[in-house]
Order: sequence, then structure tokens, then C-alpha cells
Amino acid sequence: MKSNESKINNDFNKMLNTDQIQKEEDTPQKLFKEYKRFYETESFLEAIEMLTQIINKGFPAAEFEMGKHHYFGSEQLGIAKDYLRAFDYFSKAAFHGHAGALYYQGIMYLKGLGVVLDVNQALHTLNMAATQGEIEALDALGKIYQFGYSDILPDYKKAESYYKNAINLGYPPSMLNLALLLENQLRFEEAYELIIESAKHGFVGAIQYGLSTYK
Repeated sequence: MKSNESKINNDFNKMLNTDQIQKEEDTPQKLFKEYKRFYETESFLEAIEMLTQIINKGFPAAEFEMGKHHYFGSEQLGIAKDYLRAFDYFSKAAFHGHAGALYYQGIMYLKGLGVVLDVNQALHTLNMAATQGEIEALDALGKIYQFGYSDILPDYKKAESYYKNAINLGYPPSMLNLALLLENQLRFEEAYELIIESAKHGFVGAIQYGLSTYK
């Protein structure tokens, strides 16, 4: 009798351990990797099902991914461009501090896409993303202060600072953007070096500009 009880207990313990292992394996991080695998292998039906499943778990990277699909539209996933839904997904991810989501949220505030245009909120959100090292946010802020936007007057010092921060993180487009800013200040040698560096990183815009300007 004791032998049978011991066997039953062992069987239940095995089932409990198996269930625990399954729960540990099905983490949002693991499921998100599975979504990426499905998407990259063009298994789009499985990809959207997996992404929806992860979003229900409240995973910021998945909310950001779904936000991008709605922002740009995804024919493969059967998602139409929808700025309202994109902003909603970005906001959920941004609430958890997702830097990429904060960047897109800032751009949408800046342009009034899916939300009421609010330049002050755009600057606030973009700066939050920039503080986390989001290079596109740094570059966007550089452009805002290089050219001015709405009530924001150009501020070349601020623009240069933002561009340099993006460059320090290895962002070739900011190298070209800063070069153009320096050219306007007649700082041609510095500008040329930046264009060459951007071109070395394979940035097509820098290569084309260099060929057309520095002959």
C-alpha cells in the first residue's frame, strides 16, 4: 500500500514539475522570440496570433511592435494603418519606459497623428526617450532645434549637442545632419570629416551628398 502511495506521489510530483517547467518556458520573452521567428520566416498567421497572445500578458516590447505595425500598416499581418491604435499601443509600452515607444509617441504628438498636436508634450516625450539613449529621438531633437518648429526657434548649440550625443552612439544620419549644420556655420573641415565618417558607415545619404558636393 505504501509502495503504491509513494508511486502516486512521485507521479503527481512529476506532473507538477512538468507544469512548472512549461510555465517557466512560456515567458513573454520566449514567446516574443517565437513571434520574431514566425515573422522572419513569413509565417504571418502564426506571428500575429503569437503577438496578440504576448500583448495580453502586458509585455512592452510586444506592445511597441504592434504599435509599429499599426503606425506603418502591415499587409502581411492584415493590419491597416491606424494612428489611433498605434498611439494607444505606443502609450502602453511608453508607460513602462520603452524608449522606442516614447520616441514614436513624441513624433505623433509633434505631428498630431492619432492624438491632438502638442509640441510641448512632444519635446517632453522625445527627451525622455533621448535620456535612455534612443538615437532616433536624439536626431529628431537635433532637427527640431536646427530648423525650428512651430513656436520653437532654431538653437544651433542645442541641435549640435543632440546630434553629437547620437553620433557618440554611432548613428550615421546624425553625422550627416550635423555636417549640414556646420556647413551653414562655415565650419567646412569639420563638416567634411563627418560626411566621410557617415559614408564609411555605409549611410547612402552621406555618400550621395559627398559625391554631389565635394567633387
